[in-house]
Amino acid sequence: MTSKIEEDFSQLDKLDTKATGQRIKYLVQNAGFSQSELAKILGRELKTISNYYRGISLPDKIDLIILSRILGKSYDELLVFKGDMEGYQRTDHYLLDYNGSGDETLSEAINRSRTESKLFNPYTKGRANIRSLEEAGYCLEFSPSIIQQDIRNRMMDNLLSGEGVHSNYMHHIFEIYIWKKLSNEQKAQSEAQFAIWRGEQKSEEY
Repeated sequence: MTSKIEEDFSQLDKLDTKATGQRIKYLVQNAGFSQSELAKILGRELKTISNYYRGISLPDKIDLIILSRILGKSYDELLVFKGDMEGYQRTDHYLLDYNGSGDETLSEAINRSRTESKLFNPYTKGRANIRSLEEAGYCLEFSPSIIQQDIRNRMMDNLLSGEGVHSNYMHHIFEIYIWKKLSNEQKAQSEAQFAIWRGEQKSEEY
């Protein structure tokens, strides 16, 4: 494995501030809030909101929590990583680059992008039990709410520091703070769900 390949993979989980701003703007406008209304809700100046939208700066943790509540999204869903823009991490109708070519439907394109995912760092691919924020969130639902919030805060602090989803610390959280706390039954249930999300198993077989 060459250093060039390692570098390419490592870039996939870096925060894309411009795309994050565009995503937040899209979600806010889709929810029916104007820029001035959002500024009042967050207690910020219009220029600050404009900077968020343009990707000049990122909302701090408090603003992200408020945004998650008014938009009905978990705050990790508001962040976009470089891998997202290529359909490798979270895939949805807004981010997926889909041209409608051939006989492939949008749903098939989404499933294909998940199956062909380049989500993992080469050193962890196939070895990590939890491989994404979506999977971490699923496992966290088994924990008491106070523990969930503490772990989500740890993950958010790591992401906002500029570290990616697959940094060593994030994997430590995934494996030690989340996965190892699950019972064998909870692990089996999680693995079954992950297999569906990863395109390894059809949902109707569960």
